[in-house]
Amino acid sequence: MKVLYVLSGTTLSGGVRVVYAHAALLRGLGVDAEVVSTGPPSDWAPESHSFFRRVRALVPEELGRADVAVGTLVTTVPAAAAVPGAIPYHLCQGYEGLYEPARARWPEIEAIYALPTRKLVVSPHLVELIADRFGQRARLIPQPLDTGLFRPSAARTQDGGSFRVLLAGQWEVPVKGVRWALEALGPLRAELPGLRLVRLSQDAPREEIEAWPDAERHVAVVPARVPEIFRGVDLFVGPSSEAEGFGLPALEAMASEVPCVLTDIGAHRCMDPGLHASIRVPDRDGEALRTAVRALASDAALRARLGRGGREIALKYAPKRTGEELLDEFRSALSERDGRPSPGR
Repeated sequence: MKVLYVLSGTTLSGGVRVVYAHAALLRGLGVDAEVVSTGPPSDWAPESHSFFRRVRALVPEELGRADVAVGTLVTTVPAAAAVPGAIPYHLCQGYEGLYEPARARWPEIEAIYALPTRKLVVSPHLVELIADRFGQRARLIPQPLDTGLFRPSAARTQDGGSFRVLLAGQWEVPVKGVRWALEALGPLRAELPGLRLVRLSQDAPREEIEAWPDAERHVAVVPARVPEIFRGVDLFVGPSSEAEGFGLPALEAMASEVPCVLTDIGAHRCMDPGLHASIRVPDRDGEALRTAVRALASDAALRARLGRGGREIALKYAPKRTGEELLDEFRSALSERDGRPSPGR
C-alpha cells in the first residue's frame, strides 16, 4: 500500500508534526508512507527525512501514483484528489471555515469540504461538525502522544514561592488566543507576586514583548526540548477559540500532570468531558480566567488532582492506536473500492 500525505509547508507547527507522526507510524506497520511538499525538509524533524520528498509543485506529474492520498490542509485537498490511482482523503485538524482571518475564502473552503473525499478528523467535535454542515461521515483518528517523553516531573517543587504559568502559541495567530490571555492575566502580576509567565512560541514579536517584558520565553524550540518545558511549570493556560481543531499543547500538559485552564470550546470539551484535568472558562472572559488561575495558585491539592486526571486522559492517546486506526481505515477503503471484503471485518 502506498500512502501519500500532501503538505503545503514544512515549518514547525503542531499540524505538520501530526502528519510526520502519521507517516512514521504507518511505516512502522509496513506501509509505504511518504510526505511530499514544496517546502524544504524540516531540520527540526530529522527523523522525517527518510520518508519526505520535496516537489516543485503539487501537481499529478510531480506527486506520482499512490493508493491513498491525504490532503493535510484545505488548500492541499484538491492536489490529493488529483493523485493518479489514489483514494483521496481530507485530514481535518480544525475547520478553517471558522477562522475569521480567512473569511474572504470561506466559500472556497466550504466547496473543498463538500468534495466527495473521505474525511479524517482529530477530535469528536469535528465528526459532528462535518456531519452537520456537509452531511458526510468522518472517521476519528486519535492524536498520537508519546507519554514516555511527556511525563510528570520526578520532583517538581515551587521555586521560592513562584507559580509558573505556561502559555503556548503564536501571538499573531488569533485562534490561539494569546493576546487576550496576556491582557487578562496582566492584573495578576501585582496580586500574585510569584506569578511567572512562561511562553512557548515560534517567535516573539515586539508587541508581545512590550505586553509582558519579563516573561520566560522559549522561541522556536525543537520538539525534543518541549517536554522539559512542560515538566517545569505549575499550570497550563489554553485560551484558544472555537476554531481550534484539537489543542495538542493541552494534551501535552495533561501528560505531564500539569493542571489546565482551558476555554470552553468543542476541542477542549471532547478532550476532558468530565473536567478531570481542567477548569474551563468562556472564551475571552478575562475575569473567569483570572478566577481560575487564582483558585489553582492557592490550592495545591486541586492542582495535584487535576494533574493526575490529566495523566489518565493522556494515556489513552497511545501512538500505536493511531497507527492501527489509520491502517484499518485505508485498508477498508481500498477493499470497498476494489469490491473485496474488508480485512478483519
